[in-house]
Amino acid sequence: MNALLTIPSSLRTAVLIGGLAAMAGAASCGLADTASPVATPSVGLNRDRVPLGGPLDLTYRFTVAQDAAPLDSDYVVFVHFLDADGELMFTDDHDPPQATSSWQPGQEIGYDRRMIVPVYPYIGEVTVAVGLYSPTAGDRVPMAGEHLGQRAYAVATLQMAPQSESGFLMYEDGWHAAESVPEAPDREWRWTTGQSTISFRNPRSDSTLYLEVDGRPELFEVPQVLTLSAGDTVIDTIGLDAIEPSFHVVPIPAASFGDADSVTLTLTVDPPFVPSEVTDGANSDGRELGMQLFYAFLEEQ
Repeated sequence: MNALLTIPSSLRTAVLIGGLAAMAGAASCGLADTASPVATPSVGLNRDRVPLGGPLDLTYRFTVAQDAAPLDSDYVVFVHFLDADGELMFTDDHDPPQATSSWQPGQEIGYDRRMIVPVYPYIGEVTVAVGLYSPTAGDRVPMAGEHLGQRAYAVATLQMAPQSESGFLMYEDGWHAAESVPEAPDREWRWTTGQSTISFRNPRSDSTLYLEVDGRPELFEVPQVLTLSAGDTVIDTIGLDAIEPSFHVVPIPAASFGDADSVTLTLTVDPPFVPSEVTDGANSDGRELGMQLFYAFLEEQ
């Protein structure tokens, strides 16, 4: 049996950010920064406690100052997750949906993102720090808020909690090998067959299953349907009709898990397909496929 790996790639930017911090200008090296702030950042979290490997939804806001001068280049949003000693653990760096060179005085830039918290060797309070940096010049933008130094600004805190034993999911039957593409080697998925199973320790409590999946709606007149069941109990049905991978939050009552120490969750995709058959041989893949699974995580409530 293989453990269901849910570790994302957000650690990969830690080294880059460390180098950018070292290159920041003299004005951004201390806690005192007399430059006029360009914007006020804030981050809202959908919860204040998240287990290792669990999902976290973030709402980013940047309120541009009324007297802000236009930014002459496009900056990247850096997001640092710091431990109790202020050490960088992982990041959520990204390009904002609206390029910073188009930001206008008084404008509010807001958008949502989801990340998977890495399985990192740390439990405790986490500080979320935000800033803007140039990936070419390495400079950072002055902003308003709680300045931590080097033009990084504390915007939120949360508690990182242990992953429960039930959260360690195991592939059982009906799975193909993990795959990825060269342009995103850290973005892995597994194809199911028409029916596949996952097992885990019985949490014996109400729980939530998080899934990111992708079907093939373009192949069928009626979209595929994913049925989740434990034994004879149907937990949920999900229509696989989205063009892009879709994220689902599935509440599971404790009674659905039964009394055994281990639970087997069955994922049935109807209809499955064989690429070589539905493409009249244009695709030589002769495997039976159901859907792509990008992420699965079980959290006790």
